[in-house]
Parts: sequence; structure tokens; C-alpha cells
Amino acid sequence: MSDEVIIRELFGLDAMMTIFPLYSQVSRLSEAVFRQRLSAMLAQSNYRFIAAYINERMVGASGFWTGTQLWCGKYVEADHVVVDSALRSHGIGGEMMA
Repeated sequence: MSDEVIIRELFGLDAMMTIFPLYSQVSRLSEAVFRQRLSAMLAQSNYRFIAAYINERMVGASGFWTGTQLWCGKYVEADHVVVDSALRSHGIGGEMMA
């Protein structure tokens, strides 16, 4: 892929809702249900979100949970990784995981 992928963290419900069109490529959730569930997840205080951009166009997104477990200490768990259907297999998901 020739264009640089920029990864940004999204803060707040309104910013996170900007991923809804991309998420709609892989889900049939209504926007209202998506907002309701995302609000509940944010209320747990250990949920965060990143998005991947090429030339200011969102091309990927992933939520992630953070926490601490006895057996491993601090951890990050990726949640609903989505890459634009036209750009899959171009390494965007891998860049978000890195």
C-alpha cells in the first residue's frame, strides 16, 4: 500500500460514533443500538477505540479493552476489528494491532 496509514485514538462517544458507517459493512445493528451499546461499554471505564486513516479517510477501526489479570498482569484485548472492505488484505488490521 503506497499511502501512509495513520492510527489515532478516538475519545468520547461522538468521536467513536464516526466509525458507524465502516462498522455497518460487517454488522446489521441500527445506529441507535450501536450508540446504546457503545455508551454502556464506555461506562465500564476500560474501553478505548482507535481508527486508521489514509488521507483523512477512515479505513479501519478497532475497540479494545484494557485490564489486569493475576496470571498475566496488564493486558489489551482487541474488540470488533473492522477494515474497509475495499482495502482488506493490505495490512491495515496488522498496523492497528501493532
